[in-house]
Amino acid sequence: MNNYQLFSKRALMLLGTLAFLSSFAYAEDLKVIKEKTFQMKDYQNFFVDASGADVKVVSWDKQEVYVKISGNDKAASKLKYDVFQDGDVVRVIIKRKSSFWNWFGSNIRIKVDAFVPAKYNAHVETSGGDIYVKGITGGFRFDTSGGDITLVKLNGKVNAETSGGDIQLTEHYGNMLLSTSGGDIVCKGVVGDVKAETSGGDIQVQQKDGRLFAETSGGDIVIEYSGVNKGIEAETSGGDISAKLPSDFKANVHLETTGGSIDSNFSNSKSTKVKRSELIAEFNGGGPVLRLETSGGDVTVDQK
Repeated sequence: MNNYQLFSKRALMLLGTLAFLSSFAYAEDLKVIKEKTFQMKDYQNFFVDASGADVKVVSWDKQEVYVKISGNDKAASKLKYDVFQDGDVVRVIIKRKSSFWNWFGSNIRIKVDAFVPAKYNAHVETSGGDIYVKGITGGFRFDTSGGDITLVKLNGKVNAETSGGDIQLTEHYGNMLLSTSGGDIVCKGVVGDVKAETSGGDIQVQQKDGRLFAETSGGDIVIEYSGVNKGIEAETSGGDISAKLPSDFKANVHLETTGGSIDSNFSNSKSTKVKRSELIAEFNGGGPVLRLETSGGDVTVDQK
């Protein structure tokens, strides 16, 4: 090993050590600011309005809601906290004490951890943090201005919106309304209707037994569908669209591209219009719509 290689190896080791210590220090900097427990019942409500906080909500086997707020020293001094029960709602309100202009550059770090009953409703709003929710049955609404939204094993209707982050759902059961201005949307193993919209990212949907509407201005759309067709519509201005469908999938098909090509590999297909840029057909005698349109990419349909 020459001197340059030895130096590079040691530099990488040093950087890795510094990164580890930095993450450790970050965790150690956070202290418990407030924690409370409330006796609640199934299908009551949890509401969070937290400026700049990361929020994590998971289920447990108790008829209680437990809330813990952690932050660094600046969070403790510059924010005000309210955690209280209002009828059938547990509310967590975190607001800045100072003016809007003093907020920036303050290095405030804050997070909310909550445990709720397995059957519960959750509404979380945070201006700049991430949202993570797991293992709950109920109704859900999640909003963040600049963070990611990660939802795991939820059961119920969900409305999730972020201005600048990604949205990911895993093993969700229920209808989904998903919107992001600048990130990707990923749905893995979901059951129910999906409406997914992003201005600048990709959309990936692995779905069963639900209607799908997917739209992106600048990304690709990848669809893997199982079950009975209930209608699939996907549109992108600047990317490719690919769909993988079961062999017994019944659909009235419209595939179209302005600047790319169309490749349909479905065996039981009857075409009524075939062009390089457009295909109108019936799969398995026809059924609900399958419409895939792109302005600048390719459209591909494969049979599973």
